[in-house]
Amino acid sequence: MTPEITINGCPYSLSSYKVDFFGTPIDVTVTSSSSVVRKWIRTTLFLRRDYIGRLVVGVGVQWTPWNGNEPPPDTLQLCVGTRCLIFRLSLATTVPLILRRFLLDRDNTFVGIWNGSDEKKLRMSEHELRLHRLLDLRRYISTDYGGSLARASVERIVEECLGYEGVRLEKDISMSDWGNEDLSYEQILQACVDAYVAFEIGKNLRAWEL
Repeated sequence: MTPEITINGCPYSLSSYKVDFFGTPIDVTVTSSSSVVRKWIRTTLFLRRDYIGRLVVGVGVQWTPWNGNEPPPDTLQLCVGTRCLIFRLSLATTVPLILRRFLLDRDNTFVGIWNGSDEKKLRMSEHELRLHRLLDLRRYISTDYGGSLARASVERIVEECLGYEGVRLEKDISMSDWGNEDLSYEQILQACVDAYVAFEIGKNLRAWEL
């Protein structure tokens, strides 16, 4: 079984989606609106109010490869529990202050996989976003026999740490145009899964203690 995506909610508002990740429904919000981001963060913090100091946030960043200088980020993905936000940075005119504070909050632990350039890209973006600390989970995980996963693919990491087979980040999707006005279902699915599996692994690792 592989993850699937369906439209959720009003058929005239293609900003709300539901991803079925091996039977777990993930609510995905795709937006370039500051007000939507503000509401998402406030709702997430309310729902996770009992996790102060232990809040794990899965993080992903997508960009469109091009020739020349370092490409800027097009999207920022955040995942907490089964709630995922895909913020369209390249289409956003402003970034709400609550997001900046959220990203710098020392009570939050931000995690990702193969994310060595993510912090730099966010910092050098038009919106100059900064994170308090972003962990690359590859440095903290291992196989059941103690083998290193530092050079492993996302597919193998997910299989070893979460037990799901066939979860891969497709290169052609990663290399696609993330600045389009409308993201494809495949892009939304991959962006969501990228952040969600990071959250799940980080939570299981008790990443706030790392």
